[in-house]
Amino acid sequence: MGFASFLARRLVTFVPTVLGVLLLTYLIAYAVPADPVRAWAGEKVRNPEALQQIREKYKFDAPWYEQFSFLLKQLLTMNLEDPVRSKNVFDELGYRFPVTVQLALVAFAFLVLISLPLGVIAALRKDTAVDFFVRFLALFGSSMPSFVLYYFMILLLFVRYHTTYMAGIPTYSTRCALWLDSLPSSYPILGHVLSYIGAVPMFGAAMCGEWDVVGYTLRRFYLPGLALALLGGGFVARIVRNSFLDALGSEHVLFAKARGLKKWRIWRHVFKNAMIPVVTVLGLQLGGLLSGAVIAEYVFNIPGLGRYMYESVLNLNYPAIIASTFVFALVYVVINLAVDILYALIDPRIRY
Repeated sequence: MGFASFLARRLVTFVPTVLGVLLLTYLIAYAVPADPVRAWAGEKVRNPEALQQIREKYKFDAPWYEQFSFLLKQLLTMNLEDPVRSKNVFDELGYRFPVTVQLALVAFAFLVLISLPLGVIAALRKDTAVDFFVRFLALFGSSMPSFVLYYFMILLLFVRYHTTYMAGIPTYSTRCALWLDSLPSSYPILGHVLSYIGAVPMFGAAMCGEWDVVGYTLRRFYLPGLALALLGGGFVARIVRNSFLDALGSEHVLFAKARGLKKWRIWRHVFKNAMIPVVTVLGLQLGGLLSGAVIAEYVFNIPGLGRYMYESVLNLNYPAIIASTFVFALVYVVINLAVDILYALIDPRIRY
């Protein structure tokens, strides 16, 4: 099977996967024994006619499959309305997803910088103090409640040393926003791509040369990013350690050493084989970060997608839940596809 066939086969699985996730999410929300219409309207609205109008608008007087079909149609035509905020759901997602992307990228950068070197050093220093430290860090990060670490870091780096701030999200200037909006009309294909990339405030500011905004963004997000990386870094470092130990002890590497191959050539083989499970774990970690770190966004006052999902669940906001789930599912299938492509590039046998 060629690479194109492998890619096509993976793309075909996108649609049923996303639809299945949406259907399962809706059925769980539907099974909740509560009245979403009263939750949307609030306690002050007791007019039966007003409540009935909301029920008819969102098909709550119809069977569940008609309700789901209505929400799905509104989602695919991008006309889904957030009944709590009285605005299009995609406007809310368009503002919140780039915020989550910034947090995820900063956290992922910390995660890679922490876990990869620690894992490799632990593998090279097996059964030493460094190895023990990495294993302890993995156990510590997995077992510690996340909010305990978050509040400790806030106390240390925000309250005590004032190295960050907790209010607002930096963004680029109006002049920069107008320039980014003009790109699609100036450059038909490349302009659209650049416009989407520039929707993430940090990237848009960099494209406009507004480096002070980039600096403020890094200062705003480094604390939650570091906290998220510390929680997952130990686990990833342990995967890296075990993977490199397996690769270092494999027969072909021992044979290469016996033949007297140069170290850099041996390490090339070790690195290539050891990175296959590491790529999987890093992909899942990035998917989790892009799907919104709900507790982190709430504690660090970040108006991202995870916080939007949390507030939507509290309000039984079905349209927002469906739209957020749609984004989460897309993020995961796209990242899984990227991981599979990396697999196939690292080891072509996996394509079969």
